[in-house]
Amino acid sequence: MRYLTATTVRVRAFAGGVLNSQEITHEKTLVGCAREAEAFVSTMSDLGDRMGPLLLQLPPSFTVEGMSVLEDLLKHLPEGFRYAIEVRHRSWLGSDLPELLRERGAALTLIDYPRMPRMEEATADFSYIRLLGDRREFPAGHTHLKKERDEDLGWWADLAGRFLEEGKTVFAYANNHYQNHSPSTLERFLEIRHGRA
Repeated sequence: MRYLTATTVRVRAFAGGVLNSQEITHEKTLVGCAREAEAFVSTMSDLGDRMGPLLLQLPPSFTVEGMSVLEDLLKHLPEGFRYAIEVRHRSWLGSDLPELLRERGAALTLIDYPRMPRMEEATADFSYIRLLGDRREFPAGHTHLKKERDEDLGWWADLAGRFLEEGKTVFAYANNHYQNHSPSTLERFLEIRHGRA
């Protein structure tokens, strides 16, 4: 496994989220990956206070049948870091996943994803929101917004507000497939959030 080395770039008041290696989540589907995960976390720790949560984005094929594998990996992750777990298969709905994540202090990643109903449960002292959209809708040319989604963004802004009132830290991310331009999506999300605060 190859990782980038850390380069110091100081941007005031910025903490970036880190997506875990697909070798761990997609190729090996977490099986026997404790050492790889520990090595990844160790490398990312060079980011220091600029490191936000570490995201384990599980593939859509990873079903609730893999709960024990996920539980085993969570037990082996180094302490002192924030972890967010993203599931994209409907079999996780109504499962014991929230309880497992609470026990481990990990966040359930809350996603706006076409093939998955929205979840709104906070399982840690922080919340991790991802606005993903559909890759087929905006496959390329991500230069400006192409879709109005204020109603959806308002729903997420209200949820973020609820978490903030509960004293949680909120991390929110968007990809270009949500509205075709992730920076503008997040600017609009913040405008709506500040308008409702």
